[in-house]
Amino acid sequence: MTGRVTGGMILGISAAVMVAAPAIAQAQTYRFDLPAQPLDASLRAFARTTRQQILFDGALVRGKRAPVLKGSYSAEQGLAVLLRGSGLAAVRGRGGAFVVSAVGNGASTDTAGTAPEVVMADAEIVVTGSRIRGTQTPSPTLTRQRDQIAESGASDLGEFARTLTQNFNGGQNPGVRGSQGGSEDTTGSSAFNLRGLGSDATLTLVNGHRSAYDGVFQGVDVSAIPLASVERVEVVTDGASALYGSDAVAGVVNLILRRDFDGIQTSARFGAATDGGAAEQQYVLTGGSRWSGGGAVATIEYNRATPVRAGQRSYTQGDDADATLIPGYRQVSIVVAGHQRLGDWLGLEIDGQYSDRTSRRCSSAVGTLDCRTQGQEARRGVRSFAVTPSLVADLAGGWQATLSGTYARSDTEIVTQVYAGGNPTALYLPNYDNSFHAVELGFEGRLFDAPGGAARLAFGGGYRANDQNTDYRQIIGGATTPVWVYKEKRKTRFAYGELALPLVGAANGSAGLRELQLSAALRYEDNSGFGDIATPKVGIIYRPVSDLALRATWGRSFKAPTLFQLGKPLEGYLFPGAIFTPPGGQTVFYLAGGNPALTAEKADTWTATATYTPAFANGLKLEASYFRTRYRDRVVTPISNVLAAFAPQNADYVLLNPSAADVLAIASRLPYGIINQTGTPFDPSNISAIVDSSLANAARQSIQGVDLTATWEGNVSARDRLELASSASYLDSKQMLVEGQAWQDLSGIIFNPPHWRARASLNWKRDAFRFGAAWNYIGKTTDTRFPTTARVGDFQTVDLTAQIGTAPGQAFVSGFSFDMAILNLLNEKPAPIRTSSPVSTPYDSTNHSSLGRTISFTISKKW
Repeated sequence: MTGRVTGGMILGISAAVMVAAPAIAQAQTYRFDLPAQPLDASLRAFARTTRQQILFDGALVRGKRAPVLKGSYSAEQGLAVLLRGSGLAAVRGRGGAFVVSAVGNGASTDTAGTAPEVVMADAEIVVTGSRIRGTQTPSPTLTRQRDQIAESGASDLGEFARTLTQNFNGGQNPGVRGSQGGSEDTTGSSAFNLRGLGSDATLTLVNGHRSAYDGVFQGVDVSAIPLASVERVEVVTDGASALYGSDAVAGVVNLILRRDFDGIQTSARFGAATDGGAAEQQYVLTGGSRWSGGGAVATIEYNRATPVRAGQRSYTQGDDADATLIPGYRQVSIVVAGHQRLGDWLGLEIDGQYSDRTSRRCSSAVGTLDCRTQGQEARRGVRSFAVTPSLVADLAGGWQATLSGTYARSDTEIVTQVYAGGNPTALYLPNYDNSFHAVELGFEGRLFDAPGGAARLAFGGGYRANDQNTDYRQIIGGATTPVWVYKEKRKTRFAYGELALPLVGAANGSAGLRELQLSAALRYEDNSGFGDIATPKVGIIYRPVSDLALRATWGRSFKAPTLFQLGKPLEGYLFPGAIFTPPGGQTVFYLAGGNPALTAEKADTWTATATYTPAFANGLKLEASYFRTRYRDRVVTPISNVLAAFAPQNADYVLLNPSAADVLAIASRLPYGIINQTGTPFDPSNISAIVDSSLANAARQSIQGVDLTATWEGNVSARDRLELASSASYLDSKQMLVEGQAWQDLSGIIFNPPHWRARASLNWKRDAFRFGAAWNYIGKTTDTRFPTTARVGDFQTVDLTAQIGTAPGQAFVSGFSFDMAILNLLNEKPAPIRTSSPVSTPYDSTNHSSLGRTISFTISKKW
């Protein structure tokens, strides 16, 4: 009860202050520490600090230098210092962006028409959701800066992902225990899973490019990238295959790395759960340098954490005390990113990443016995690396060309020892080696002058290849036999184009029609295995008044079948027909496993977004977004209940009275032969039915919902700054397992996303002190696994964070920062669920965390 009252109070106070705060807000100031350097570099750094857009002509600023900018300034004051003596001036346009132009020509607020080539101040990284520089995306997008993530108390990107209301914590995540609803922690990694469509339906990028998949689920491990190496995270919650290709069905997550930092920063973090376990040590070293025409940043991070065990939690006392709830781990990560101008028209960018993580998971088969007596112990190692160099060329007419290449690997080695009676009885050795390489050439620039500004075009193409080498063997009784051994490779050639067409802009806008922009994109991919596919997308941005923006998109997206789904061997079983209901005859030949004939999953997506930023309330932003996805040809095991295989709805997957030739033809496709459970010899002429429950493109899924956000930030006094944010997501997700069957609810059902998730937070800053509070809500679900349904309670937590820094100019003590975070302050415990075994997990680990209250302290210093 206390947690719920406190959460409601925080949400209510946030809402009340959000309404009142704009009335007392003062001009916002920012802290700058920029050296004397080329003007374009200072403008880009300025844009990152203020999170505002600056438009300028690349040729206009080329060769000019900016002076030192150090101290607290408003955006207007800071720009005036940077442009002093340059012959340039900046004026804020009607859309809110600063426009830099020559003083002699007059600083115009019109960014289009016959104005010179316009680029974003952060032009080296195009905003996720578009490949066009400086344009707006019609898709709903959220951005979190590194300091915002750190101020929430998160120590890595996996923890950040689990706070997003649009994300589902099931799938591949270290807190998932057992195999609940298909979620399973195989590697100890963390992957985004937007809308609960699976980590393989959320495309994760690093600086706009792909990387190697992790394990077998076709996700990307974001916890392998240190938070200190990230500039910001951009999340597009809309289908985007027209821009990025396969996997971008639920959306795209883009991790933007730091490339500009001067100095050395070190930090040490220590924390633990108050109920026991999760004792964490984190040490980070970040070093960077900026020089004329370039810069580079390197981050090295070491993490170590102890496991959370069943004996440390009151609600898992029926399990072995040493059984793992959340695995401990050791991880070393290195990230390097840099850029260098090679001349007036050519630049080099490069980023690289390396990670090495080991973890252990102990599972007991009998609640009173430890895993080394009756159970299993899995030791897992994951090593990954990636490198991406890019050449960026400034061409005539303001066009830009980018040539990039990527090579990446992620290798997983698992050793699972099984024990019975205290003796080792079996050894399972799954190894998953994933590699990725790609090359891409793209062009972007002004196409022609449209009525509302410059029409811009991006186009390009390339090649990529994904490889998965799976070698999974077992050793039982001294004999080694294969379980899954295969090599799969997918080669993809692709081409894309995107057009942004501003019909109405600052130059020709009128009352009721301030801005109108259309966009269209098309991507073609030719994939080895299932052929070619084209995915279009169109969007519109309409601004009737300067304070209100209305956006809408429609598009088609797709997801290629995972290499695991294609390569997993076909398995064949012989069962007595009498075990089925209704009976299946004398002997049934039952098939399961992978399917090399799988094709792409396809989706139609719609979004509609309204964003209100009232001029009378500076710093206030209100946004509502509706989304809808119709997903078809989803890869599933078509027969969910083996014993009901002969039910009428499964008729398409059952062949009655097959000939001996049919049976032998299928038997010849089984790499490891037939597993005979009948007790009688195999006779191909004595098979009453073949049941094919191997993976198939059979399911349909319907997803729709609403995302709501409200934020306000501003100064409430000369020394005090307040930042308020709240977000909520409603999800309605249904699935039709096989065509013609009834729709079944997914959202709101146990081991699936709840209908509602919400988060509200506030940050108060005074000089070098900061205090933050947040309330997190994960909604109720329904347990439908037993004849009678039961409600599973919600999960509400309250977080507190604080930070204090030392003032500059105090010799050695200068540059220190001390942080404290108390997450789950009230020690909320997972809601209990029904189980059929003492060792079954008694809570929904895909939605509720067993971590409990954690307290951490971080000390950092900038040298």
